[in-house]
Amino acid sequence: MAETDDNKDNQNQTEGDKTSSNQEDVKVENASESDIEDFEIKYKETYDLLLREKAEMENLKKRTEKEVENAYKYSIESLLSEIIPIYDSLLLSSKLDKDKVKTDQLVKGNELLLSMFKQIFEKNNIIEINPLNEKFNPDFHQAVSTIKDASKENDIVSEVVQQGYSLNGRVIKPALVVVIKNQ
Repeated sequence: MAETDDNKDNQNQTEGDKTSSNQEDVKVENASESDIEDFEIKYKETYDLLLREKAEMENLKKRTEKEVENAYKYSIESLLSEIIPIYDSLLLSSKLDKDKVKTDQLVKGNELLLSMFKQIFEKNNIIEINPLNEKFNPDFHQAVSTIKDASKENDIVSEVVQQGYSLNGRVIKPALVVVIKNQ
């Protein structure tokens, strides 16, 4: 008997589906030719708009990729345009007759070049790391040697072999230092 009830339920569902399908057919059949043409026009317009927007998105993606590529490729152009005059000056000074150049001229030339580099550093937010007599910090310093000095406490930088540099707060070259270790 349970099977008979299940069969009736399935038959009712199938008849309901047929009725629903028949109602949709009737709606389509009842639609006038002009309504169908209007729907076709709206469909074509919507589809055309979709294709145009898709093409616009692809073009935008390509443009953005190109801009990012160029930004990466030419990101150091302004820095190089500032460094090239310094290089040119060094190149020119290396071609001078060594016998005719005076020591004070060399010193003044080096001071001028150093000043130009400092201006470039300031303009590009490059900060020197010079930790003399500061506590050793492995995030900013690289120990190249240790020494004993009873007059100073442990982990103090006693000598800076080479200064370090940071760019916008990020270390790009740690300072090379000698650190005190008494134990």
